[in-house]
Amino acid sequence: MQMDASNQHKQDWNRKLLNAYWLLVWIQLPFQLLYAISEQQDLTFIINRLIIPLLIMILIMFLLEFINMYSKMLLDYYIISGGAVLAFTLIYCNHDLKLAPLYLFLPILVSIFYFQLSKIIYTLALSLVSISILYWIKLSVFSDYHAIDLLTVIPVLIVVSIIASGIMKRGAEILDNLKATTELKQELMIKNIIMDKLSKTDALTDLYNHITFHEYLDELIQQNEAGQFCIHIAVLDIDNFKKVNDTYGHRAGDAVLKSVSSTLKNRVGLNDFVARYGGEEFAIIFTEKDTDEVFELLERIRWQISQMKYEELHGQSVTISIGLSEYRPGISKESLFAGADQSLYTAKKTGKNKTVIHNAPLKEAK
Repeated sequence: MQMDASNQHKQDWNRKLLNAYWLLVWIQLPFQLLYAISEQQDLTFIINRLIIPLLIMILIMFLLEFINMYSKMLLDYYIISGGAVLAFTLIYCNHDLKLAPLYLFLPILVSIFYFQLSKIIYTLALSLVSISILYWIKLSVFSDYHAIDLLTVIPVLIVVSIIASGIMKRGAEILDNLKATTELKQELMIKNIIMDKLSKTDALTDLYNHITFHEYLDELIQQNEAGQFCIHIAVLDIDNFKKVNDTYGHRAGDAVLKSVSSTLKNRVGLNDFVARYGGEEFAIIFTEKDTDEVFELLERIRWQISQMKYEELHGQSVTISIGLSEYRPGISKESLFAGADQSLYTAKKTGKNKTVIHNAPLKEAK
């Protein structure tokens, strides 16, 4: 995917460079017309200095467009070469203008966009060949250029190429620094996400911890004030868990905690919130369910856990006791949780392995 994106960006820049070439071609038209009018030139001048160069450059551009459309191989070099030919044409047809050789800088500037030293060297070679050919067939004959002028242009082209190389290297350094900074930010972001997750979850069970539980419950209660909806809290406790640790060891106890946690997480709804409240105690916040629905769901969970056998316990199972409380407008979070905790205490004192609803007759699954 990264390679595809890089190729796409390269194609986009090739397209932009071709568009710049087209702009260079068409911008010659008004300037040459203005020059012809101001100097009161005849038709021969317009044909030689305007129409013929324009047709040649349009032909070059159509050739570059054809290559861009049907052959992507070595397209960068074709675009650079096309720029060199355009510059050659402009200088050849405007040989009497002293500043015409400045067009030789065009392909050198284009080569910078590719961030490759080999392309700058290739462009420099093209420019040196172009100025040499122009000098021997045109500049020295018709434009009063001398050999010393050629010797002056060559080091200028070399210096400009060196500067272009420096610009390219500086750009590469900036890109490397930007990449390093981006990677550092991404690494820091990942670490922050991990730290945030660690601060909100229990390491053993991967459930939310009791601090996050209370934060979420506070937020739900605030939202309930704007528009009332059902909120239930269930507090669950593994029966005789101390005996499990004392008899089979803490590793067996951890296996039980993980198994119970996984069952709770997999059986509740997407909008429900499961947390390890502490030790062998868990808490669940249910939303958008009435009391009967929550009770039946908790009973199925309780029954499923009671049927699970553990190798760590030599084939024995564990049970859980559950206290359930429903939020009612006007009561505090502490009262809501205390109701669930009181119901859990009742379940423990009346035989364990059952679900008790706060402020309601004792109910058990059949």
